[in-house]
Amino acid sequence: MRIALLEDEEHIAKLVCLWLEERGYHCTHFDDGRKMINALKQDSFDLLILDWMVPEIDGEGVLRWARENLSWPIPIVFMTQRDNEDDIVKILSLGADDYLTKPIREKEMLARITALARRANVLGTNQDNLQFGDYAINLASNTVTRSGDTIKLTQKEFELVLFLFRNVGRIVSRGHMLESVWGHSKDINTRTADTHISRIRNKLGLVPENGWRISAIYHHGYRLEQLQADANTTTH
Repeated sequence: MRIALLEDEEHIAKLVCLWLEERGYHCTHFDDGRKMINALKQDSFDLLILDWMVPEIDGEGVLRWARENLSWPIPIVFMTQRDNEDDIVKILSLGADDYLTKPIREKEMLARITALARRANVLGTNQDNLQFGDYAINLASNTVTRSGDTIKLTQKEFELVLFLFRNVGRIVSRGHMLESVWGHSKDINTRTADTHISRIRNKLGLVPENGWRISAIYHHGYRLEQLQADANTTTH
């Protein structure tokens, strides 16, 4: 899970990122709201943690921007010293999903983040079989079938298919894609992801005639969309 943290107190940011990374999450830190918004315009994350009082644009401003501009209801947690009831009610009414008061307690923070991620399906599922329209993904055998026919994929192609279907409807950045599938985002040419996208589009038939579309989003990444109005996405 990729988490973006907005916090201007360096010692708190380092501690929170350490806790998250020890849990196996990837944490990207921003010390002012304008930097975070600029990053959100080009990159994608699975969850946001926002401090309220930060330079440039405060946490409330970032929350408003995220709810107005991001293509999916990303989980957002507020983390701040402001703990009176009116402040909590205000920030929740603006679209925050949870609220943590400082000083932050490690176990409570991780439990709340994990619960939010599960509800948003960010952490995936413990089930072995996923069904998306005509496509079935078996996590035990690392296979993908369409209407019962097995599609031959390399391991990286399978991982990319799984990543895209788990994020169906979302815009995901190339960096997010590379990090999730290849394990890093800096030392590999983004052409690699683009080439793999083209291959799986062809192999799986992810085209409008079949009710699916992979769109390239300029300066951002990709979005897999299911076009059929009556399509169902289920997990067995």
